[in-house]
Amino acid sequence: MDYQFIRNDRAEPAAIFEMGAETLGLWFSEELGRDRQKIHHLLDVIQQLEHKNIEQYALQGREFNMDLTRDEIEVYAAITRDEGEIDIPEDTELYDQESICGCGLEDFKEVLLSWQEFVGGM
Repeated sequence: MDYQFIRNDRAEPAAIFEMGAETLGLWFSEELGRDRQKIHHLLDVIQQLEHKNIEQYALQGREFNMDLTRDEIEVYAAITRDEGEIDIPEDTELYDQESICGCGLEDFKEVLLSWQEFVGGM
């Protein structure tokens, strides 16, 4: 998974991920940001998953939610999982490639540790 961390025009940390994983970049940039407490909490959750103390974990955010399991994570825009009924024509397909993505738990942990290092140096 290709990604890079930058400082945006307001000197805030921002993550840019390859096509197909843009949602993960938005999650790092908008939901996680510099919140070191949240970073530590997620690393603790990952450790619990790795040691099989828990099977899954759900993290709700303002714009994006995250589901973590022992094998993978999935980040999705909160609106894509809205349980309310939407009145759309029967054969309509919704495009959600830019509002949902996932990756392996090990890969996510590696990116999260890199993010922790990046925002720690700011």
